[in-house]
Amino acid sequence: MRRVAAVLALLWGLANLLAAYLMVTSAFLSKTSAKEGILSQASLLIGGLALAYFTLALLRQCLRMVRGPSLAAPPR
Repeated sequence: MRRVAAVLALLWGLANLLAAYLMVTSAFLSKTSAKEGILSQASLLIGGLALAYFTLALLRQCLRMVRGPSLAAPPR
């Protein structure tokens, strides 16, 4: 069950990385953020970078859980 949760979290993390990428690129390419000013651009940039940082930490932990020993059967 632990590995299933880790795989689901990996999928969730990949979706979050996509969202972070879209936020960071929108900080520089979106016409809306350019019209609203530097504060909206900074919010998109900082928010996207923070989301990417925490998502990478989540993905690292999930990979450890997937690669680690299974707790389903105790060792003999």
